[in-house]
Amino acid sequence: MSGMRFSPKQRRVLTWWRPGSPDCRYDAILCDGAVRSGKTLCTGLSFFCWAMSCFSGRAFALCGKSVPAVRRNLWRELQPLLREMGFQVRERSSQNRIDISLGRRSNTFYLFGGLDESPWRGPCWTRRR
Repeated sequence: MSGMRFSPKQRRVLTWWRPGSPDCRYDAILCDGAVRSGKTLCTGLSFFCWAMSCFSGRAFALCGKSVPAVRRNLWRELQPLLREMGFQVRERSSQNRIDISLGRRSNTFYLFGGLDESPWRGPCWTRRR
């Protein structure tokens, strides 16, 4: 992150959850904007910083169209940044699991894909004929 510069909007995304932020009273944020504007990087980095600052011993999910897509589009970009920031990262690829720690805090992040599991077919589902 040494050469990285964030725009005012990106900084707002990175800190929306922090006490004193004008957005801290919200439970979530939505980002809209042009392709290649840094939305994925900033929201992903903010998610990890929020999770690691506010929780320990918890499990979180990183979700996308497929697990390989989550790895390619999010995790591959964030992993070096998190390491550079001092996070200890242990990836368990066979379990689609990432264990991250910082100081005394540690959390687990699971990778999920929407196409990886067949939909649940409970009593409220009907089949087309």
